[in-house]
Amino acid sequence: MPTPEGVAKWAKEKPAFGAALLAARQAGGRPAGTRGPVFTFSEGIGEEILERLCDGESLTAIGRDPTMPSLSTIFRWRRQVPEFEATVQLGMRVRAERACDTGWELAEAATKETAYLTEVRLKQLRWMAAVMAPRVYKLKTVEPEKPVKTVDVMFRHFEIEVDRETGERRVVGWCPNPATGFPDRESDPDFRFPPGLILPDGRG
Repeated sequence: MPTPEGVAKWAKEKPAFGAALLAARQAGGRPAGTRGPVFTFSEGIGEEILERLCDGESLTAIGRDPTMPSLSTIFRWRRQVPEFEATVQLGMRVRAERACDTGWELAEAATKETAYLTEVRLKQLRWMAAVMAPRVYKLKTVEPEKPVKTVDVMFRHFEIEVDRETGERRVVGWCPNPATGFPDRESDPDFRFPPGLILPDGRG
């Protein structure tokens, strides 16, 4: 392509070319005498992006096409033009529906040899559909199962014992021993077991 200086020279030397250049600049939203890129939204390009999305093409692939706006320009349009953002969202929903159709075709064509590969592809398609149309296809995250917590509850038993020799009465407690499974009498060095008392674990 000619340099900007060459184009300016042509515009001066050829009035018809200069008039056509001025009309093109005005149609592109560029005031006379300005330089550098100009980013203006084009409804026609927006409709073409919608059609390509509906055909199953991604925005990344569209942005790589040299005949289309770059991916950064597409996202700028999405931020600045609400109507274009709604158009992109529509295209995403249609693309998600097509992904579901593709998943059904893969499932029907699966064999014993291709079952694992098909499962991997279907998981990816489900994830893509949920990302492209979250209001229609919800993405459910799977959390690992939490281990079951075991809670051991131990009860202390109280009773009144009488020393047969002194007639002394006192409250004593029995607490289960997790190691043996039998209840143990709580330590009381000053108290003697009543004669003939049989303990719960068989001791006498």
